[in-house]
Amino acid sequence: MQIQTERRCGCRDPETGRQLGQRCPRLKNRKPHGKWSWRLEVPDELVPLVGKTQLRGSGFASEEAAKQDAETQLSKVRAGRKHLGTLTTGDYLDQWLAGKRRLRPTTRRSYETHIRIYLRPLLGSVPLAGLDKTHIDAAYRRIEADGANRARAAGPATIARIHATLRAALNDAVRNRRLDFNPAAGVELPEHEASEVEPWDARDVGRFLDEAAKDRLGPMYELMALAGLRRGEACGATWDGLDETAGVLVIRQQIVEYGGTFAVWPPKTKSGRRKVDLDATLLGSLALHRLAQDAERAVAGGSWDNGILSNQHGKPVALSGLIFTKPDGRHLDPQYVSNHMQIIARNVGLCCTISADAPAGALTIDVGRRHVAPERTWTVYRDREPVGQVTVTRCARRRGAGATLTLTGRLGLDLRKGDELGEDLLSRRRLHDLRHSSASIQLDQGIDLTLVSKRLGHSSTTITGTLYAHLLRSTGQRAAETVANAIPRRLQDHAHLTPTTITNEKGRL
Repeated sequence: MQIQTERRCGCRDPETGRQLGQRCPRLKNRKPHGKWSWRLEVPDELVPLVGKTQLRGSGFASEEAAKQDAETQLSKVRAGRKHLGTLTTGDYLDQWLAGKRRLRPTTRRSYETHIRIYLRPLLGSVPLAGLDKTHIDAAYRRIEADGANRARAAGPATIARIHATLRAALNDAVRNRRLDFNPAAGVELPEHEASEVEPWDARDVGRFLDEAAKDRLGPMYELMALAGLRRGEACGATWDGLDETAGVLVIRQQIVEYGGTFAVWPPKTKSGRRKVDLDATLLGSLALHRLAQDAERAVAGGSWDNGILSNQHGKPVALSGLIFTKPDGRHLDPQYVSNHMQIIARNVGLCCTISADAPAGALTIDVGRRHVAPERTWTVYRDREPVGQVTVTRCARRRGAGATLTLTGRLGLDLRKGDELGEDLLSRRRLHDLRHSSASIQLDQGIDLTLVSKRLGHSSTTITGTLYAHLLRSTGQRAAETVANAIPRRLQDHAHLTPTTITNEKGRL
């Protein structure tokens, strides 16, 4: 490829108004005038790589500078990098997403949303070759400003996810030799502190599991709470993956839902494909569950079928041997599992729910179905927060499952429909928090972080440590005491350094 250079200027003919270009007489002067440009014809065999038949560059102060730039671009083409030319960031992002063949549908949908709603409108017209930190900073500030006027604002967490999409796309541009460096690498994101995970403690988990034991899916929630399985992993668990002799459950697949469609996929990472050790009590619960499922299968007869779902490649897969199913054998809807967990958790410690508003001073209240005998003193809960107490002396059944409760004295506060009577109700938690509770209990009991990470199927201990760092406080305190006790000291030399003495000495300071 031969490089051709020329010098042109922007001077115009005073009569026609047209640019003189190379005809300008001032170009022959020794004093620099005009700018140098370069061009080269791309060989036919390289046109598919380069994307055009000719490469150009202009605006150089000297012919030497023009030739150097041309040589640089030429070396990039020979090294396998496509000449960017006028390729915009928006077009590149579309090409990048189209070329990502191994993305899960949920990840692809997330990338597509970020590109369509945020990145293409704000950065799409910027040439990829000229994209820099200032463009990206300005785009994120615009997202923040626009988010303030929306019902659902795009806050720091959303911007962090958008940035992750852009950074991944530009990393591929660097790997494919389209860019020398990733301009998103040095962007400073808005400050964002993820809320700390605060799951149920061991006592509350036990209360929930005692209530769940009455339900046909109780063993499923027990498995998630004790072994830390994800919702989709529990839905996709199979009997052939359970080794009762070794006390191990192999996680090979998960049932997921995206965009109203169900699918069966392998775990997201290699570490997600794991063996989970089970205790004897949980194995017993699963054995009883197998007997109950056998009875359901006998009733269903030939209609028993786990169903057919598509895999990560879109191909149909006939499910079989699922541990947890609907009574007719069909696979479970993961969202149903989450919603059903809320019903079970809500019943822990619950007596009844107020079915009609009752003003302060009333002597009776109307309630729905009673879970226990109501004649006693109860705490009144509103949105799971205690707001008062009532004492019930009599319960008169009404039509249906409702009842009218008579109080010992006049009601001391206004009651609203939906308020609850109960004792030590469980705080609201998501189904995924059972997994967090499992991690919390394991760490609190001194189980090594690496082992906890493997049981949870995290890709690295860094993820586990980041998620549950605040739950390691008690473990850290025990470690501090263990280290101190392991070091022999002459205590008589340090007898004056008691906590009380130190406090007093600091106080005098």
